[in-house]
Amino acid sequence: MKNIILSTFILLLPLQSLESQEWFTNFDIAKRLALVQDKMLFVVWEESLFQRYPLTYNTAEGDMIITDLSQDNNFDELIWEYFVPVLLPESAYEKIRQTSEGRSAEYLAKLNDDSIKIMDVNMNIFNSTDPFNFEQNLSKIIKTYSLRTTLIKQDLTNYLKHKNFTTAFNLASKYLDLAMFVETDAREEIVVLANIYFNESIAFLDKTKTDNREAYLQRIKLLSIKESLLLNAGKKAKRQLKKLVISDINKINIQLYDFLKYTTFMCLGDNDSAALHLSKLSNVNLKKANLIIKMNN
Repeated sequence: MKNIILSTFILLLPLQSLESQEWFTNFDIAKRLALVQDKMLFVVWEESLFQRYPLTYNTAEGDMIITDLSQDNNFDELIWEYFVPVLLPESAYEKIRQTSEGRSAEYLAKLNDDSIKIMDVNMNIFNSTDPFNFEQNLSKIIKTYSLRTTLIKQDLTNYLKHKNFTTAFNLASKYLDLAMFVETDAREEIVVLANIYFNESIAFLDKTKTDNREAYLQRIKLLSIKESLLLNAGKKAKRQLKKLVISDINKINIQLYDFLKYTTFMCLGDNDSAALHLSKLSNVNLKKANLIIKMNN
């Protein structure tokens, strides 16, 4: 069985000492380090390593190495380079299951199987649509899921400190921004992850008294159009926009609406229609639009 870090000692160690090839078993401590290092967590159920655990890796020379993660520590240093590795004890299952109530069957299957799970610091699975097979490829996992969370660090921290509508909504929105910079294969899963937080924000909103409730719900609906654009579904985004009436758009959502109109038209090559909205975009939104347009083209 793999060596593990004793959580009682970890707070006494400087970060430099974590070059050892051992894994955490305490998620709370692991997530603190992940926040500091701007990393996702590389998570495996501890009991899954009580038996043979095949893992493949592609070398720079094009060779494939087949190893047993339950016995071989040679790849631990590589895993540490890109992630914070965690061996989750079975005693943690109930807490994670409770936070995952209402998720899709696909998500819950990923939670329950013995596959490698890439999680954010809130124990939400990033690679939730990645199918489990018995020879998982570490090279692919690193290439696809080893993103840096610098862009969303403050929002992750805010959510950890105070879970409410604002922190959940802001984190979801930032995940959509982060989707512009990840590998194409991971983009859909970032959108799925963002929607976990959007759904939480809606649940918080239902319990909160605010005059802007409908405007916020409309904003989340508008951001679903941004999701279509992130997934190269420009025609779907256009159909979604056609269902909207400009007079129904709340004033706090007008800039987002113009951003979506401009970006959708540009993705579909309708420059004339896009030009009608260009002057209404902020510099920040124009940069985001150009990134999405580039992705689509």
